[in-house]
Amino acid sequence: METSIEVPTFWNQLAKNMYLRDSPTAEVQLSEIASFSFGRVQSSEGLPEFAPPLIGEHGYLVALQLKAIPFLEQFFGRKKVSSGLYPIGSVSAIDLQEEPALFLPNPFDALVVYITQAALDEVAYAHRLPPVKRLVWPLGAFDTVVYHLGKTLLTSLAQPNHVSKIFLDYILHALNCHFVSSYGGVTISAPKFEGGLSFLQMRRATELLEAHLDGNIALKQVAAACELSVSHFARAFKQTFRRPPYKWLTELRVDRARDLMTNSRLPLAEIAIQCGFADQSALNRSFKRIHRVTPGVWRRVMTRDRTSSSDGDARLHKELRS
Repeated sequence: METSIEVPTFWNQLAKNMYLRDSPTAEVQLSEIASFSFGRVQSSEGLPEFAPPLIGEHGYLVALQLKAIPFLEQFFGRKKVSSGLYPIGSVSAIDLQEEPALFLPNPFDALVVYITQAALDEVAYAHRLPPVKRLVWPLGAFDTVVYHLGKTLLTSLAQPNHVSKIFLDYILHALNCHFVSSYGGVTISAPKFEGGLSFLQMRRATELLEAHLDGNIALKQVAAACELSVSHFARAFKQTFRRPPYKWLTELRVDRARDLMTNSRLPLAEIAIQCGFADQSALNRSFKRIHRVTPGVWRRVMTRDRTSSSDGDARLHKELRS
């Protein structure tokens, strides 16, 4: 976990108490892109001893099991709160002020999301709900939303160059909304007469996003430029553009790439970088998802002999059918 960026003390305390530091059998992988909001902790061996309580930490720990654990005991202070099998996909939501501890004699692999009370309060305030005083979820129970969104976060750890900060912020915000609603015991519903962004807000948001084609800008920063909370901004942006910010930005990148393919002879690898993609493979995936054909095929068909656009479209449709 050595990095020049300041890591929340929660992760250092967790690594220490779970004997993960300097262990040849353990690994802790944190997401720097998402400001260390989540990470993967794993070990090919169980803990050598009872893991002592996490003391003095605030916020919540949500753990998604990526590997079945035959036996696990969890404690809040000195009180045992769960014991037994934790299958793949099981979820634990733990209030760090409960001084959580555990006995884990088996190998483990888990995605851990660190949630601050401030993030939950922001969601509640934006939806005109009372603050969530506590997250409650049966320890070790399966949660479909956490499982699928968690797998997306996990993929970002394996391929950090293929995701952007604004995308991860959006996924984490969706998780926080889910926690407030499903774990906080309140119901989130969209306002009946919710409006979109004003013209000035649209201009501020699009200018910021266009200036960060690679997506490495915090969702909170764009929202702040529009003088909105993250929750309000995310809803208003989707209301205005019929898609979330990260999808709008991906489509903009593809449009820029298409223009460069039409009006220049730059190689696709260079076009990908200029348009904010991590590499040509990332361009290929996004371009094909939108246009149903790879950039190479599109460029070859649409520029062949400099024919008219209608002839090019006909050839492109023929390529798609073949």
